[in-house]
Amino acid sequence: MRWIAAHTWLLFLLLIVAVVWVSAFMGKPLNLLKDTEVDYLGRDTVLAMHLLGEGQERAKTVRYKAEVDGGSRVLLYLQNDSMAMPVMGDVLMVQTKVRRGGRLGDFDYGLYLRRQGIVGTCWAHRGNWQWIGHEQKTGVRAVARQCQYRLHEQYKKMGIDGKELGIVSALTLGYREDLDKDVQRAFSASGAMHVLAVSGLHTGIVWGIVIWLLTLGGWCKPLWEEKGKRWVLSMTAVVLIWGYAFVTGLSPSVMRSALMLSFWSLSGLLEQHTSRWNPLLAAAVVILLINPLALWSVSFQLSFAAVIGIMWVGNKMQHMIVLRGRVWQNIGSLMMMSIAAQMATMPLTLHYFGQTSNYFALTNLLVIPMAGVILLLGFGTLALSWCVVGEWLGVATKWCTWLLREVVEWVDSLPYATTQMSLSEWGVIGLYGALVCGVLMMSGKKMRWWWLVGVVICLLGVLIVEIYGSV
Repeated sequence: MRWIAAHTWLLFLLLIVAVVWVSAFMGKPLNLLKDTEVDYLGRDTVLAMHLLGEGQERAKTVRYKAEVDGGSRVLLYLQNDSMAMPVMGDVLMVQTKVRRGGRLGDFDYGLYLRRQGIVGTCWAHRGNWQWIGHEQKTGVRAVARQCQYRLHEQYKKMGIDGKELGIVSALTLGYREDLDKDVQRAFSASGAMHVLAVSGLHTGIVWGIVIWLLTLGGWCKPLWEEKGKRWVLSMTAVVLIWGYAFVTGLSPSVMRSALMLSFWSLSGLLEQHTSRWNPLLAAAVVILLINPLALWSVSFQLSFAAVIGIMWVGNKMQHMIVLRGRVWQNIGSLMMMSIAAQMATMPLTLHYFGQTSNYFALTNLLVIPMAGVILLLGFGTLALSWCVVGEWLGVATKWCTWLLREVVEWVDSLPYATTQMSLSEWGVIGLYGALVCGVLMMSGKKMRWWWLVGVVICLLGVLIVEIYGSV
């Protein structure tokens, strides 16, 4: 039984493989994309659309995710002018034509949208849409989005504005509608984009803050030895983490982190000696059972790739490189975890975004501690917004966010900050093959040179596919 408990991850892995198989053969026999097969696609029509979120401002348009009468979803682009734009919950009558997204190089944007449950995109100028009503959604995700928006507005009341408002809201709440495009580009180019996408990093920081508060800064550590109080503290921490996941919109990355922490806490309370991979794979299975198409979400893929890289590659790097001194150990650990996460996500970032940062290690060394401080100050601002202390914390949050933005823009301004390269799906598989062979080569006390052959074969395969595939 102990062996089964320690290797439950094998069962979870088989379940994930089954979900991958079903998703790969979507029409045989199960068509998971049937909700995006609609009769109004590609023709001029008039549709009633219910706006599901706040608009995201572009150069000349505002983008909304909207639900068409009947249940299908589209991305609606409205002409941005000086007049008041509609808000979340508004119902519009729109004359437009819904189109599938096309291919962007090797990236099939239309298929990507369909895997998110979105039929396609449409555009309308001011004379082609009319406001006909307002209706708030009552589902869990709709309530979560409303909560996000209200907390975002609370930051405004505390004096946080400009580019800093968008960064704080994205970093603490996952609310990205006010995020400046230049700021996004700078964070992406410097390798700090993961800070603006609420994920395991943020959930881990929040978990540490929660445990620190519940144990009064470690003074109550002996309480963990008493089983009853240990249950109360662990369950309280889990509930608070899920509350944080709720206000950040229940994205796949946050749900994965919350599920992992929940499974990890439960196994600790039940005193089960399980594999460290079990919580990760159990979280993946739960998410994919709820929504199999989450497998094709960029957020899902990057999130799990980063954690697998940290748990496997980062762990092996820490065993290979031993530093002396607590300060150097902390700095080295942060650098190695950053390198491991970047290595694990690089093939995907090259495939989806066509670029990768060359200074990611330097960026993360500076940015991650600052992100933790901003998270703590931001939550303090919201919690104490009813008194003058909240205003002081709001000022501190704004200035720390300004400093974070300056650091990111400084890294972005360095020469050769990014490498531009597009990678096909076969290139992604080949690069991951080279990464796995490279890690296996370096594993153990002696160098396993036969894995070097695998690295060379995989890299040559990537070169052949990318050169001859683009001809």
